[in-house]
Amino acid sequence: MVSIHFFGHSFFKIGFPGRNVLIDPFISTEQNRPDFARLVNCAAKTADLKDIALILVTHEHFDHFDKALIEQIAARDNSCVVSSASVLQQLSLSKRFLHPLKMHQSISLRGVEIRAMPAHHPQSFYPLGFLLTCGGKSVFHSGDTDLMDEFSQIKPDVALLPIGGTYTMDCVDAIRAVKTMKPRFAMPMHYNTFKMIQQDPREFKQKIEKSILKTKSVILKPGQSFSFK
Repeated sequence: MVSIHFFGHSFFKIGFPGRNVLIDPFISTEQNRPDFARLVNCAAKTADLKDIALILVTHEHFDHFDKALIEQIAARDNSCVVSSASVLQQLSLSKRFLHPLKMHQSISLRGVEIRAMPAHHPQSFYPLGFLLTCGGKSVFHSGDTDLMDEFSQIKPDVALLPIGGTYTMDCVDAIRAVKTMKPRFAMPMHYNTFKMIQQDPREFKQKIEKSILKTKSVILKPGQSFSFK
């Protein structure tokens, strides 16, 4: 059984048997720019995030990289932190916690195979997506990205895709990505956190359901989870 817990924005906890993985932790609400005022707060507190084996960061932007939170959890749980070298250099952690990856590179940590996939996000220095595989089940977290030809190389059980439309794919392109990958399950993310990325996820769900795809769309509110075998 694999569980996927959504905390809002692009922040997930993936529960593989015996190990928990955090992707793009983002709890902090401290931002001076009014256009990045959170409309929906994170559905997790640090105390809720227990027994974390791995922490993955797709890129350096504040809404994907809660530095203080990552340092606290990694030091408490001896978590391995995986990201690009430029992101890991910003963390005040021992090098034994840090595992840099370049796009198309893979690493096996704590029983999870992690493959760094390219992402098209020009606002970031070195954006990545991550394909996680454990026990024959796979989850793809695209990070912030536009639609890419490389999606044709990814055939995950679950695809976590942005639909916000500002700095990332919108709903239409996210559906195109689903049609390319044909995952068993597709889940929208990176929407409604800020005013500039307000979207109705029901459009994503309805268009997938009306297509010939066998993919099941799963929409989670922050704090909700979903499991599959």
